[in-house]
Amino acid sequence: MPVMHRSVYWVLFLLLFTLEFSAGFYVSHVIGYVHSDSMSRVANAFYVLYSRDPHLGAIGFVWNPLPSVIELFLLLPYHWFPELASSALAGVIMSSVFAGMTAVLLARAAVEFGLSRRFAVILSISFSCNPFIFLFGANGLSDAPFIYFIMSSVIHLCHWMHGRRVGSLFRLSFMLALAFWTRYEAVPLGAALALAVILIVFWIPPSDPRVEPQIERNLKFKLFQIEGTWALILAPVVYSGLIWIWLNYLIMDNALYFLNSEYSNVAQAQGLGTDQQFLDMQGNPLLGLIFVAKKTMYYSLPLLSIVVLRIWNRRWMVWDFLVLACLFASILALQFLLLMKGTSYGWFRYFMYVLPITVAWLPYELSRVKRSMVNYSIVLAGMIASGYILTQALMSPVIAPDENKFLHAKEYAAGQQIEKEIANYLDTELDGYNILMDSYSAYAIILNSKAPSKFLITSDLMFKDSLQHPIENGVDFILSPKPDKSSALSADNATYLNFYEKGTSWTQLYKEFGGKWRLYKIIRPVEGGGKDESAYSGNIYGDPGL
Repeated sequence: MPVMHRSVYWVLFLLLFTLEFSAGFYVSHVIGYVHSDSMSRVANAFYVLYSRDPHLGAIGFVWNPLPSVIELFLLLPYHWFPELASSALAGVIMSSVFAGMTAVLLARAAVEFGLSRRFAVILSISFSCNPFIFLFGANGLSDAPFIYFIMSSVIHLCHWMHGRRVGSLFRLSFMLALAFWTRYEAVPLGAALALAVILIVFWIPPSDPRVEPQIERNLKFKLFQIEGTWALILAPVVYSGLIWIWLNYLIMDNALYFLNSEYSNVAQAQGLGTDQQFLDMQGNPLLGLIFVAKKTMYYSLPLLSIVVLRIWNRRWMVWDFLVLACLFASILALQFLLLMKGTSYGWFRYFMYVLPITVAWLPYELSRVKRSMVNYSIVLAGMIASGYILTQALMSPVIAPDENKFLHAKEYAAGQQIEKEIANYLDTELDGYNILMDSYSAYAIILNSKAPSKFLITSDLMFKDSLQHPIENGVDFILSPKPDKSSALSADNATYLNFYEKGTSWTQLYKEFGGKWRLYKIIRPVEGGGKDESAYSGNIYGDPGL
C-alpha cells in the first residue's frame, strides 16, 4: 500500500486554505459583499460575546449551532480586528479551514484504499478546485464543514464495508453527529446510512483479503449484527437530536422551536405562497421529481463515471452500488419532501451534496478494480467534466441565482452598503440611546457598529418585554426593516401590524434609510399630559435618508 508523507498533506491543506481565504477576503472585505447567511452565522456567535446580554443561548435555536460555535473562538480577537465581524471574516476563516481539511481527507482516503499518491493528489485538487465547490470554501457558509463531515462519514462507511473494522464505525458515528450539528440534511443521510447497514450485513461481504471469511450466519445473527451496528453509528446523532430538542424546550419553551418558530425555515419560506412554480409543485409529485432531477443532473457526472467504470470492469451486478444509491438519494428525498410541503426555495446549492457524497465514494470504487490508466481516466474525466458543467451553472443567474452573486460581488456590495451607513449613523448621532431592533434582520448593522452593546436585540432576555412595553423598559428608538415577502416578519412588524409603514400612537418617525429601514422614536408622556417631542426640530424625518 502506498504511503503519503505527512508534509504532502500539510502542503495540500495550506494551498487550499490560502487560496480559499484569499478569495473570501477579497470578496468579503475588499469588495464588501458578504452572503447574508454567512454574516448571520457570524452574528450568532458575536451575540454570545459582545451583545448587551452576552450568554451562550444567544447563539440561537433555529440554525444548527456548530459553525457559529467555531466562529465564536475566531471572534475572540474582535477588539483588535473588528473586520472578523464587520466583514464576516470569522466565517471565511472557518469555511477555508474546512475546505483545506476536505482536500486532505480525500487525498488520504485515496491513499488508504491503495491508489497511487499522484492520483490521490490529482483527485483531491480536481474536487477542491471545482469552481462551484471552491466557492463554498470562501464564502463562510455552513456548506464547507458539512461537506467535510458527510464525506468523512461516507469514507468511514466504505472502510467498514471493506474491512469490517469497528474503529471505522466509531469515526462514522461522530462525523454524522457533527454533520447534524452543522445542517439538518444530516438526518436523511443518517437514515440512508442505517439502510446501508442492512444491505451490507445481508449481501455485501468484506472485500479486504486480510479479513477472515465468516461462516454463513443465520437470520437471527444478522439482525443482531444490524441492531448493534445501528446502536453504534446512530447513538451520537440521535442523542444530538434529543439534546437539541431539549435545549429548544428548556430555553425557548418550545421543543420544536427550530422547526416551527417565527424564524424557522417554514416562516422564512412564506413568500413561496405567491410563486406559481412552487405552488404547482405542492401536491404534484411528478413536477417535484422533475424539478429535483433537473437540479441534480448538474452534480451527477461523477456518479455517471462510476456507472461507466462498473460497465467497463463488468461490476454492474455488485450490491454495493445500492449503498451508494441510498446515500445519493437521501438528501434529495428531503428536498423533495420540502418542495411538496412548500417550505423550500429549492436553491441550486441545496442539491449539491450528492457531489461530495459520490466523490467520497470514488476511492473505494477504484480500489475494487484494476489500477490502470483507463480506470483512472474514467474517474478524472468525470471530475473535469463536472467542473466544467458546474462552472457554466455558476455563471448563469437563471440556474444558480444565489451563487452567481459572487461573480457580481461589486454590484451586490453596493446594496449592502446601507446597513454599514446605518451602523455609522447610530454610532455617531445616537450614541448613548437605547435602540431596539430584531437581530434576525439587523445583524449586519450590529456587526458593523462600534458600540453593539447599546442595541437591545432579539437574544437579550428583556427583548420581548421591551418590545411590548418600550417606555417602561427605557427604549428610546425602534429600528424597523421593510417587510420582505420572501422572509419571515421581524418581531416589531409581527407584534405591531404595519409597524414599518405606520408606526404606533406612541412612536414617531425619526429617520428613513434608503427605503429599507425606518427609525422610530419612542414618545414619552410629560407632565401635563403632553408628549415629549424635544428630539424633533423642524423636519420630523430628520435627514432625507441615506
